[in-house]
Amino acid sequence: MAEPSWSEGYVVDIDYTRGYFRELSPAQLRFVTLLGGVDASQAAPYTYYELGCGNGYSTALHAAANLQGRFCGVDFNPTHIHNARKLAQDAGIGNVRFLEKSFAELLQTDLEDADFITLHGVWSWIGGEHRQQVLEFIRRRLKPGGIVYLSYNCLPGLAQVAPLQRLLFEHANLGAGDRIEKVRRSMEFAARLLKAEARFFTANPLATARLADMARHDPHYLAHEYHNANWSPSYHADVARELSGAKLAYAGSAALVDNFEQFVLKPEMAKIVGGIPDRALAETVKDFARNQVFRKDVFTRGAPKAAPPQLDATLAGTRFTLIRPRSSCRLQAPTPIGEVTLETEAYAPVLDTLARAPMTFVELSRAPECAGLDRARLRQALFGMSALGNILPALPAEGADARRESTDRFNTAVLNAPTTGAMDTYLASPVLGAGVAVNLIDRIFLGATKGEGEAIARAHAAIATGGLKLRKAGQVLESDADIEAHIQDRAQFFFSEFLPFLRLLGAAR
Repeated sequence: MAEPSWSEGYVVDIDYTRGYFRELSPAQLRFVTLLGGVDASQAAPYTYYELGCGNGYSTALHAAANLQGRFCGVDFNPTHIHNARKLAQDAGIGNVRFLEKSFAELLQTDLEDADFITLHGVWSWIGGEHRQQVLEFIRRRLKPGGIVYLSYNCLPGLAQVAPLQRLLFEHANLGAGDRIEKVRRSMEFAARLLKAEARFFTANPLATARLADMARHDPHYLAHEYHNANWSPSYHADVARELSGAKLAYAGSAALVDNFEQFVLKPEMAKIVGGIPDRALAETVKDFARNQVFRKDVFTRGAPKAAPPQLDATLAGTRFTLIRPRSSCRLQAPTPIGEVTLETEAYAPVLDTLARAPMTFVELSRAPECAGLDRARLRQALFGMSALGNILPALPAEGADARRESTDRFNTAVLNAPTTGAMDTYLASPVLGAGVAVNLIDRIFLGATKGEGEAIARAHAAIATGGLKLRKAGQVLESDADIEAHIQDRAQFFFSEFLPFLRLLGAAR
C-alpha cells in the first residue's frame, strides 16, 4: 500500500497504540524545574499544547485532571484526531480541543500563547524541515518562563540500533500486503540474518538484544516506532543547541531519577561530569556513561535560576502523594549504577504519613511520624523517593471536588469502553493531576459492585469467554490451579491494598 501523499514519511495507514505518558503532566514538569532550581512559570490558568498527540489519551486525561489548564492536542493524522475528539466527547471534557494540522499549518493558525509545549518521541521521527517548524512554533508561541518537554531517541545508545531500523524499513517497503504483514515479514527477515550469523549482529550485541525486545511488542507499536522514513536519534548537545535558537535552556529530566547523579553515575564518572563547565556537554557525557537510548528533556524559556529562599518557599507549598500502594513502596531499588538502599529511619516515616493522605512539605514537617526529621532530611527523603518512583507532587487541595467530578466522567468513559489487548488502562487522578495504571484484571475487579466474591466470579467469566489471559513473569498461565491461585492472590491484594490506594488518589470511589 502506497503512503498517502500527506504522510511526509510517517506511518499513517494503521492506528497508533493508545499510550499514556505521565511525564507530560503539568505538575511533574513543574517539579522538574523545582529540582533544577529554575523559576519557571506557575501561572494559572495556563495554556498547554501537545504536538503529535496521537490518539490524544495523555492530552485528554491531563485536561480532565487539571481544570485550570486549557489543553490543545495537535496531530496531522485525521484518524488520531477523530479518536481523540470522541474520547473527549464521551468523557465530557470541556477544557480540551484537538486540531488536525501539520506543523506547517499550525504556524499559520491564530492560537493562544503557551505556558507548556510538549512532544513525546516526535522529534526522532520527523525530518529537519519539520523540526524547524516545531522550533518556530515554540519561538512564536511559548511565553517567557514557559516549559517545553521534548523526548527523543538518543545517542550514543542507539548507534548500533540505527542500522537495524534501516534494514527493517527498507525490507518493509518490498512486496504486497498491509502494514502489519510488512512489519512481521521484516522482523522475520532480520531474524533470518541473525540466525545466519550476519556479522552485523555478532559485532553489535545491542542490536541483537533490541531485535529480541522488538519481538515482544505489538506490531502496531513497531510500525510507528521503527518504520518511519525519518528515524534520527540525536545527541543531547545537538538538541540543546537547536533549542537554544528558540531561547530555550535545559532545566532537567522528566525521568526524575536522572536528576540525581548519585543514582545514575558511579563516583569516578560523577567527578568527571562535575568537572565539565558546559551543561550540554556534561549531559552528553552522562549519556556516554550510561549508553543512554532515550531522553526526556525539560527546557524553559528565559526562566532564571531561583534564589534558595524562593526555592524553599516553593517546596514548602508543594503537596506530595504516594504513587504506589504503601506496601509496594521501595526503599531498595535498582538504578543505572546498581542497587541502592535508602535510609529506613528517614524515608519510611514519610511514606507512612503520605499513606494517610497527600500533604504539603509543611504539613509533613508537622506530622508526628516525621517529628525526628529536620527540614534538610525531609527534603532529602522527598526527593529521593521521587527518584525511586514512590511519590510525586500532587495538585493543591483547592478545587479537588470539581476535579473529582471531571475525572469521574473520564474514568467512567474509559472503563465503559471495550478493552483492547492486555495493555494497562490509565485512570485520571484529581489528586495527582495525572494517570494511574490499572491492569486488565484490576479493571475487571473495578466493575464489581458486591465485593471480592463477585470480582473473582467476573474474572473467571472473562477467562471463560477468552477476554482475559493471565500472565505471570511474562508467561500465559494455562493450568486451572495456576489461574485460580493468581486470581485469588490478585483479588486479595486489590481489595486490601490497591483499591484503597486508588481511593487515596481519587481514581476510584
